[in-house]
Amino acid sequence: MHVLYLDGSGTVRNPNERYFVLAGVALFERRIFHLIKAADEFVADLQEKHSQLQDSSPHEIELHASIMANGKRAPWKGISRASRLDIIQSSLSLFDGAKAFAVAVNKRAISPNDPVEYAFEEILSRFDHFLKRVRREKGEGQRGLVVMDKSSYEVSLQQLARQFRDDGTRWGNLRNLAEVPLFVDSAASRAVQLADLLAWSVWRRYEFHDTRYFDRLANRFDKQGSVIHGLVHYRDQSESCMCPACVSRGR
Repeated sequence: MHVLYLDGSGTVRNPNERYFVLAGVALFERRIFHLIKAADEFVADLQEKHSQLQDSSPHEIELHASIMANGKRAPWKGISRASRLDIIQSSLSLFDGAKAFAVAVNKRAISPNDPVEYAFEEILSRFDHFLKRVRREKGEGQRGLVVMDKSSYEVSLQQLARQFRDDGTRWGNLRNLAEVPLFVDSAASRAVQLADLLAWSVWRRYEFHDTRYFDRLANRFDKQGSVIHGLVHYRDQSESCMCPACVSRGR
């Protein structure tokens, strides 16, 4: 089984932000243990280097990008901004062996539709196509499971997932997902925390044209040949864009 861990970045109802991003890290089931172990070791190493983190249990230290970046909450408060951003950069090395998916939605371009629901439908479709391609190319009949951070969208997204399973999405039926999405507290899941780091990195790229973090992960997005399937940029069609997703599709 392949598990897609999802999280979002950007505030849907904030008119000062243009983008909402939903992003996910897909892992084959045997890789999950190794990722969690590597993330726990990464946090333990941070505690040795930063005294501000030593009063917390390693399991209480969440790799949450926006909180790490602003440094207003414990245990990140007191660590310099430069050090916090370096920690985020270093944490991106944990993506080794993971397959990335992300949908960046210009909220105004799809208004009055809900950007979360739009991105959710898009990313489920991309993940399903990935599983279908694995089945076709490698002969591996693996199903997929989606795990998301808890949010106010939990009920509506589970209903949407059931609808997509029964009636299909805009791009066809979902045939390779084993169950509706499961929701967990990101503080308890290192894999969801990695999805958060990915979502924030993609959001920074589209919201602020800050590519420092995105560029570290650009080669992780699912692709087939030169076509990137794992990254989608939905924008106003009058807007030109040279991001990897748009260039890959010749848009």
